[in-house]
Amino acid sequence: MPRTPREKSYSGVYHAMVRGINKQDIFQDKEDRIVFLEKLKKVKKCSECKIYAYCLMDNHVHLLIGEYKETIGQIMRRLGSTYALWYNKKYNRIGYLFQGRFRSEPVDSDSYLLVALRYIHQNPVKAGIARHCGDYPWTSYHEYINPGQQAICLIDTELGLDVAGGLKQFIEFHHGQDDHDFIDIDDGTKISDEHAEELIKQALSGITAFEILKMSKAERNQFIRNLKALPGVSQKQIEKVTGLSRNIIQRA
Repeated sequence: MPRTPREKSYSGVYHAMVRGINKQDIFQDKEDRIVFLEKLKKVKKCSECKIYAYCLMDNHVHLLIGEYKETIGQIMRRLGSTYALWYNKKYNRIGYLFQGRFRSEPVDSDSYLLVALRYIHQNPVKAGIARHCGDYPWTSYHEYINPGQQAICLIDTELGLDVAGGLKQFIEFHHGQDDHDFIDIDDGTKISDEHAEELIKQALSGITAFEILKMSKAERNQFIRNLKALPGVSQKQIEKVTGLSRNIIQRA
């Protein structure tokens, strides 16, 4: 891991995550993602915060934020409320869009910052929808390697590149493997493995993984989404009980 001569002060830097209610999608198309980034840029200007990284997945968002004028709580509430208002109007829906309060973890060292950057940018790789973080368009990785070439530029890249030791080292580090889960999107209201197994088996009603795989894609995805909607049940627990792969569960 790249090292710098001294550790910097990381007071007020957070890795934050917010996800859709009941793990539902919060982005339906390209426009939704663009609008979210535009609102994030406006929130950044208003709150005078720093944005070091982002990743927009279908049903959740990871952010690496440095607070200044406003706290992380104020920043996330402002962002969530403005996007939800726009989203609900576009899709003619009412009610909450996000799953309760956002979750966050403080960044306290150079090493944590680097691995958090990689973790956020590698989310699509871990989900099985990209081979490399550079293949997925909706992360801040592209602002680091191709600065100024994005339609919406909002990332403060100086800190990450400085800690990594330069762009070359930054890219090389992103080719490595993460052994951290950080904010696991499956945790939220997690229940015990025993309780989860009971709920999942009840929902399965004797259906095996082999039978699920024989279903049509649409039927299989709906079946898996029903399992993912079980209260407090994580994707890891579904994987363990059903025997289905992580990629199949995440792609559903």
